[in-house]
Amino acid sequence: MAGSQTPSGGDASSKSGKQKYSSRPSFKVGYQSRHAPVSSRQLTLPQSSLQGKINFLGSNIIAVDNFGGSGPPEVTGHGTSSGPSDPPTFVINTPNNMKSRRKRRNPTRPRGLPKPNEAAGQQAFDGASRKRPRPVFRASRPLKNSDQINSDVWQIILGYCEPKQLLEAKTMSREFYRLLSDRAGIWKESRINHFGPDMPECPPSLTEQQYAYLLAGRGCQNPTCPRDQTFRVSWVFQARLCSECFKQKTIRVDDLPAHRRYLIVADESRFSPADDSPLWRAFLSDLLPQAKSDGRRYGGPRAVDDAANNWYRANLRQFVFLKSAYQRLESEYLELRRSNPSNAVVKDWLERTHQKTMKFMIEVADFENWYTNLPQPNQNFYQARADYFEERAAQLSPPMERPVLWNMAAFRRVLKVQTRPTERSWQMLKDKILPYRTQAEQVHEYHILMRITSPPGLTYADLSLYDPQSLPSAPMLERFKRLKQRRSGRKRLLPSFVPEQEFVLALANKELDRCMEAGVADEDLLLLTLKNVFDTYAQLKDRPTGLNFDGTRGPYCLSLDDARMIVEDVIETKVDRLSQRGSIVFSNLRCRGCRRRDFTKTWHFTDAFEHILKAHASLVGEGMEFWQFAVPFTRDKPEWFPGRPEHKSEDQFPWYTLPWPRCLPLVPVHQEPWKLDDWHPAVTQPFVQLEKPPTISAFEGRRPRPRSFYDADFVGNIRFAAQTLKGVWLDELCQMKIALKYAMALCLPGSLTEPPVEIFTRGLAEIELVNPAIDLQFRCGICIQEGKVHHNARQVKYRIPIGDLLTHWEEKHKECGFGWSEVMHLPSDSEVLLLINKADEKVQEEKEEARQREASQGDNIRKRPKLKNSVVMHARMARDAFDELFPPVSGSLLPTRMEM
Repeated sequence: MAGSQTPSGGDASSKSGKQKYSSRPSFKVGYQSRHAPVSSRQLTLPQSSLQGKINFLGSNIIAVDNFGGSGPPEVTGHGTSSGPSDPPTFVINTPNNMKSRRKRRNPTRPRGLPKPNEAAGQQAFDGASRKRPRPVFRASRPLKNSDQINSDVWQIILGYCEPKQLLEAKTMSREFYRLLSDRAGIWKESRINHFGPDMPECPPSLTEQQYAYLLAGRGCQNPTCPRDQTFRVSWVFQARLCSECFKQKTIRVDDLPAHRRYLIVADESRFSPADDSPLWRAFLSDLLPQAKSDGRRYGGPRAVDDAANNWYRANLRQFVFLKSAYQRLESEYLELRRSNPSNAVVKDWLERTHQKTMKFMIEVADFENWYTNLPQPNQNFYQARADYFEERAAQLSPPMERPVLWNMAAFRRVLKVQTRPTERSWQMLKDKILPYRTQAEQVHEYHILMRITSPPGLTYADLSLYDPQSLPSAPMLERFKRLKQRRSGRKRLLPSFVPEQEFVLALANKELDRCMEAGVADEDLLLLTLKNVFDTYAQLKDRPTGLNFDGTRGPYCLSLDDARMIVEDVIETKVDRLSQRGSIVFSNLRCRGCRRRDFTKTWHFTDAFEHILKAHASLVGEGMEFWQFAVPFTRDKPEWFPGRPEHKSEDQFPWYTLPWPRCLPLVPVHQEPWKLDDWHPAVTQPFVQLEKPPTISAFEGRRPRPRSFYDADFVGNIRFAAQTLKGVWLDELCQMKIALKYAMALCLPGSLTEPPVEIFTRGLAEIELVNPAIDLQFRCGICIQEGKVHHNARQVKYRIPIGDLLTHWEEKHKECGFGWSEVMHLPSDSEVLLLINKADEKVQEEKEEARQREASQGDNIRKRPKLKNSVVMHARMARDAFDELFPPVSGSLLPTRMEM
């Protein structure tokens, strides 16, 4: 066989471009057993009287004589083998064998003396064993033969990837999508390799892929939600939900309508001792998995008493459960009751369902404990970077103290970088912190004098090392006492004012009257009055003489205590602080330092400055000027008997020793702080007032689209309208207004009456089924309109379930002639137009951002599309849904900005 295939450079077969050999493909061969101590060049044949062995290496075939002894075989470059015709057995080399080939030496022949006829064969071996250049793998140059790799090989490779990488790989190609969708073993192997073998097993209700998606994915799992930066998982409900979707899909037992709050009791007429159970008189919702919640976010599982195998006693308003799960359990319970079961049957169903829930909750608690205590792989980097930068800061001239460094915002940000610290990173950090050293040292002195240990670099033991009287800021305490004693007479039972206070109060009364006459919105009244007072006083040439905030006497300069005095002694005298209007005027201020988009926190004027001092004044850096409020002050209790109810008895802010800044760090509730520039006290910014609602109704020039013979069906009409509005980025109260307007316009056209409340109640159940975004919780519109009810009344301050609201209407307002449609506080007809325009503007902005991102990606493999881009691009415009329900009448003029 070998003799007829002598390799030759001038062979005709090689010139024609065809393969020289027509036999099977050749392999580099090794030994048959991985544990056998034989040469890797040996080709193993079946046990027979074979006289020689053949090695296949590229285009050379080398015959190897078979020796009976233990010495190495003799290799010849050309020749034939006279052995039997048994087919050879091929063994694939391993990397270890390939390496050992170079180290093997002939122990019986002196070094440098090759065997006869060995030179040609050795050249062939060297050529075959020469390493090829190692390929360099880059994201911009992916492997081109990845689609030719067997799927079993890919399963092994992907099993070593992190679950997050698998989620990314599934979106890269159709082949990866099929492979990862069909083989659950990849996901299981991946999570075990990444999280460890001691992690909890996949829950029976989830697939391995769903389990991995909860562990390593991101983005709200509500298909219609565009939020893609949600990370926290509600493990009780086995879903990752943003705050809005969590609130939309869960409910408390108190928020259920009264007729759906089932108390499971035994039939006393058929009760026997065998029917006794501690589960009787439990609410139906107690049979469902429940989670703690503050009303808008997940707070962990409800605690279970393992010994009693039941819930721990607690306030039920703290816990929520899924609306869909309660609806399924309710249907099952009602079906059971319709069969008129005995107490034993109900008890058996009750105990089985309860036991299943308790077992699940215990598993969830164990999983939450494991998940919370997962080791953070980059935690060591955080501490290593902190230690390194603290050491380098101590080497500065003069050395920077550790608490001063921790007051730097740039330092705290750089600790989150997930790499080891380097000299280059220190140089970059040093350039960012040195310009703000003086401000950070002032904050440090404030912490010492106020004995605040919140910064990680300052403890109570450290406070004892400082002499407060030697600090430059120490005189501020005496100055604060002197100013407080002079100016605090206005809070006595018989108030008294110093001349500079009287002058400011007179000016403030004029500016407040001017704003109220101009019809300024309640949301803007407080801040606009203060701005006008400051601007008017700054233009005065003749100012009163008084004691200033810096302790000097002369032309009086306004302090923040003057702003607080105007709020308490001017505006509160004309707008009752405890009224509903007062809650809008005084408690709807937003902090310029809080730039979160997913949560809106509003403050009272006094509380807002105290919040800024605690939350923002301890950090210094670029664009952060709140450190100017970190001025020491005394916390002495007042020496007077307060003349009106005060919720605080001592100062929590240095009101007397701080100047009134040109730009206050507060904005009205209708402005978004994250859209504004960084706050600076000396920068003048135009005051943007609340946009006044249009005077024209959104329904003017339109009529409801008829539904033939279904026009008189109120329940069907309100269901159709709610279903049409589903998925629209429109406020839920506005959706309810449009749906209710549509149903009533078709049911009773031109009539001033309204359908019976029983029909409306049936329609509410249909709304909840077709459009869960409509929450069916409202404030009392009648109490708000009257304005006489205390602003902390439940039906005024909070949105309560519609069932409780209708009960309140029957008890308080029905006899006074108010209809049930007035009890829901909904937007007016003109406000609906404004809300529709705002919703469509937001959708257009989101779509434009999505288009720009897709255009910037191009062919760059490093850029991945946003997870929720398709949701944004397919979002429906609010005006389209509104046109479907209320098409314009031919020849009529639509309201402003409706034709967009």
